[in-house]
Amino acid sequence: MPFTKKKTEKGYRDFLGDLKAGSIKPVLLLYGKEQFLVEWAVKAIRDRYVNKATEVMDYQVLDQDDDFDTLMSSLATVSMLSERRVVVIRDFPPLSETKAKGFSQDDLDRLSEYIENAPEGTMAVFCSEEVDGRGKLVKAIKKYGQAYKFDSLSTPELEAFAAKRFHAAGLKIGRQEMNFLLRETGYDNRESEYNLYRFDNDIKKIIACCESGYVTQEAIAETVIGDDDTFIFDLLDGISRNDKKRAFEILDNRLSKDQYEAMSVTGAICSQIEIMLEVREMNARDGLGSMEISRRTGLNEFRVRKALGYANRYSEQKLRSMLKGIYDVNKNIVTGLMEPRLALEMFIAEI
Repeated sequence: MPFTKKKTEKGYRDFLGDLKAGSIKPVLLLYGKEQFLVEWAVKAIRDRYVNKATEVMDYQVLDQDDDFDTLMSSLATVSMLSERRVVVIRDFPPLSETKAKGFSQDDLDRLSEYIENAPEGTMAVFCSEEVDGRGKLVKAIKKYGQAYKFDSLSTPELEAFAAKRFHAAGLKIGRQEMNFLLRETGYDNRESEYNLYRFDNDIKKIIACCESGYVTQEAIAETVIGDDDTFIFDLLDGISRNDKKRAFEILDNRLSKDQYEAMSVTGAICSQIEIMLEVREMNARDGLGSMEISRRTGLNEFRVRKALGYANRYSEQKLRSMLKGIYDVNKNIVTGLMEPRLALEMFIAEI
């Protein structure tokens, strides 16, 4: 039996090519991990096919709150002055569930028939993070329409993504700084939940920090780390330097904004101490550096180095004691044994 190459799914670059060539079919399925790219593709379709003067009539977005009859009615409505009327259908349950609740077999048959005979003047754009390839609708779209899977960008694509945004902001970024940015985000780590939404937000923060016309490693290091981590590191900095007054002030500022914030603060402290203990053990016991620890844990390398720097201020025994202490804080808050603010203040005082 001859060897046949497995057919690969269409993706980001295929969509770009098809859109530029004007070869987009009337029924599309846009799905995958990178919902940022899905949103971008939807906007690109709208800009390409919908007349701005009649957008309110020729562009419609439906979601899970809209019923099946509304969907079919929307697809049956003709365009006013646009090249195509675009109907975006978000998170349509039958795409990810073979037996979606609330949808009859007759409903699926009607929609499948529409997909097979979709008119050129209307475009149905189905968007979902996950799909079940065994489902009737997914099969129908792939057979009669087009499906594009938006997975993680490759390194060159990610570089182009970042460079375009820095350029638009009037900033230049060198090769070393670009490599540092990509490494610190951990975007290409398969275990990481870091995605383009977060990458785009980090770029915006970096832009806000750069005033010299160039992107610096200092700006990247200061902004890539999350807001919660920054708060925890500031708190731990006060504790580790035996500046309890500073630590209490940081805690008070955080809790004064929201009295119900105590549980999330407790969880964040717990998570950070767990990371500190883990990276310290991997560094001391296994002799692993920050890059290897990052690879094995899925944490970005800057976060590992930061955590390791604070962890080395304590013995492993002290870190374990701190972890037990924050576990006790959580238990005392949940069971109502102590008022949340007092429980956290006592934790700081006892370290």
